Amino acid sequence: MINGKEKLIVAIDTAEFDKAKELIDTLEDSVDIFKVGLEQYVATRGKTVDYLKEKGKKIFLDLKFHDIPNTMESAVRAAVRDNVWLMTIHVSDMEGMRRCAIAAKEEAEKLNIEKPIIVGVTVLTSLSDKDLQDIGCNMNTEELAIKRAKLAKEAGIDGIVCSAQEVHKIVEACGTDFVTVCPGIRPASSEAGDQKRVVTPKDAINRGAHYLVVGRPITKAENPSKSAKSITEEIENA
Repeated sequence: MINGKEKLIVAIDTAEFDKAKELIDTLEDSVDIFKVGLEQYVATRGKTVDYLKEKGKKIFLDLKFHDIPNTMESAVRAAVRDNVWLMTIHVSDMEGMRRCAIAAKEEAEKLNIEKPIIVGVTVLTSLSDKDLQDIGCNMNTEELAIKRAKLAKEAGIDGIVCSAQEVHKIVEACGTDFVTVCPGIRPASSEAGDQKRVVTPKDAINRGAHYLVVGRPITKAENPSKSAKSITEEIENA
């Protein structure tokens, strides 16, 4: 049987440390993995990461590193030293991705800790086919996501971030061991918000997603813990 808590990642979608701390405390018994994004990390200067470590929670550091290979490699090594569980980089040039994969392995071995999972961002879930056309890309979101997923696997990183709408095709292209992290997850009763490509938790798991990232349907709920438990149950009943 699937363990829903091992599949659910809750996005901390506030820039304020006190509110983040309150949310983590509220969800302490129902959620094991939390995502710290760029705004949150910069606004709190990493304090939320430290607090999550104190609470014994797994940390998804979602800073989407995208720079020259040397800078990306150094950033990955720093994240490993911070003992994060999962981190994101953008799917970019092969050298940069290869160096990130090697750096994570080397740094973890040096520290004698478990190597964090590195996943590549393929196509942001806020982007539509028209958005890609507007920036000169002649592929649709699905085609581009699959192409970038194949590049990420070839470079040696562990998996990718993608919409659950195309995850089944990425699993077909890259195998079931290739990690898939899917944001834009919304229970059927929730509003889509600014996400243009959304999928329910049950559908995402059935399509082959390894991990589901959920934000506002939990964090803005009247009872966040109850909402989180409802989603884990939906995952387990997929």
